[in-house]
Amino acid sequence: MFATVILAAVSGLALLAISMSESGRAAFPGANGRVAYSYGDGYSGSIWSAEANGASPLRLTTGSNDYGPSYSANGGRVAFERENGIAVMNADGSGETQLLSGSYSSSSEPPEWQSDFQNPEEPSETIPFVKIQTFTEAWHVFSSPSFSPDGTQLVLGEGSGEFIYTLTCAVAEDEDPECLSGYQEGHYFYDEECIDCESHIITVSASSGAQTAEVVPPSNSHQDYEPAFSSAGAIAFSRWDYSSEKTSIYVAGSPGAAPVKVTNGPYDSAPDFSPDGTRVAFLRDGDEVGIVGVGGGPLTVLLVPNPAGVKYSYLGSVAFSPDGSKLVLARTLNPVAGKSERGIYTMGVDGSGLAKIVDGSGPDWQPTALPAPQPAPVPFKGKSAKGKIKLSKSGKGSIGVIVCGSSPCALEVLSAKLTAGKKTCAVKVKLSKRLAAGKSASVRVKVAGRCLAALKRAGKGSVVVRVRVSDALDRRVLTLRSTLTAGANKKHGKK
Repeated sequence: MFATVILAAVSGLALLAISMSESGRAAFPGANGRVAYSYGDGYSGSIWSAEANGASPLRLTTGSNDYGPSYSANGGRVAFERENGIAVMNADGSGETQLLSGSYSSSSEPPEWQSDFQNPEEPSETIPFVKIQTFTEAWHVFSSPSFSPDGTQLVLGEGSGEFIYTLTCAVAEDEDPECLSGYQEGHYFYDEECIDCESHIITVSASSGAQTAEVVPPSNSHQDYEPAFSSAGAIAFSRWDYSSEKTSIYVAGSPGAAPVKVTNGPYDSAPDFSPDGTRVAFLRDGDEVGIVGVGGGPLTVLLVPNPAGVKYSYLGSVAFSPDGSKLVLARTLNPVAGKSERGIYTMGVDGSGLAKIVDGSGPDWQPTALPAPQPAPVPFKGKSAKGKIKLSKSGKGSIGVIVCGSSPCALEVLSAKLTAGKKTCAVKVKLSKRLAAGKSASVRVKVAGRCLAALKRAGKGSVVVRVRVSDALDRRVLTLRSTLTAGANKKHGKK
């Protein structure tokens, strides 16, 4: 057969261009902060972050196609892939902005059937019946964003092309829609063509997305992808060479500088700089981690052994910790029995202490000495009821609510006055004295006696209630104002 998995034989690059990256980028020094990663069901993902031991996971985005988070040098910003494009946000998940939008489409032609099909692998043999169908995939995507040291730019991969492949499969009889199962020899054949397929490296503004430089221009001899900035402004990336059919790691001293080949493949990918910018970590053959100097030279290879019961595994990305002592890995385990498992692991730069921290993919380690991101504190608030409030026959009604914030609060009524016509009088207020965090309390008033009589004569009146609220964050007076009318009201009153 030509291939057994659709897209696996695409000159190397159609698959690279349209697949979402797992690569994280942590090229900057600092204290070890949180780890950002993508988490989902394998078909969708959102950006999360967690402590370096996996504790306190926090969801940062609500998108379903968010991958490959990358922290800025100060740890305060995150760039990531979204919907074939690039987005940025603050490290706590606020301030999302879509900088670049890509595109991806797929289509297929109606199938055709043919009898006595000549086997391309055995020309002397014919296959009684085959189904022939052509599929097309087109894309223009942006991937693998990485912040410049000053945070003003992003380096990223840009890829585009159109991939056309024809699937010919043996069927049991003419016009049978089902291919024969089992991927048997002589049952499946693929023919593919990649039109104008290319992938190259560019830099863009981290605030607007406007292109600022073409780091490595497009070429008919190779494709470049998975770039990463260093703390010194150098750029590492992966390059697939058509002639050698190898993927190797290259380093350019700055955008536009001539790149230097630092590894020789055959399958080296997903480079990431050490915090001091002197070394590059990368993946080799999908199941090993390599470390090499930025100018090439001696190579260290770290084996990542499979645990018991695992048939095989592969790595999706690697990144240094900000203090340079550890690596964070994306790893998929395929057990002998059961479902595969995608997880984030940490280990020492010498390969020791491998430990899983969370499920997910595409991790990056936050370089910061600041406290880990926490949800923003929520203040307490008061809200007056809208419109005219009809009191019950006994003169009772709710004029609004007070909502406690992210900490418990204490309530104290300071004053409550009703003005009806020319008469101003005090009214009674029923209100809880303490509320738990996030709870609300209705502010209920009771108008009686001469005050109620004055309200009935005037037809309506204005009530003002002042409540002092105190919690761990603040202490201030809330003022609630409403217009009251006398009369029965089943919604607002009680009998």
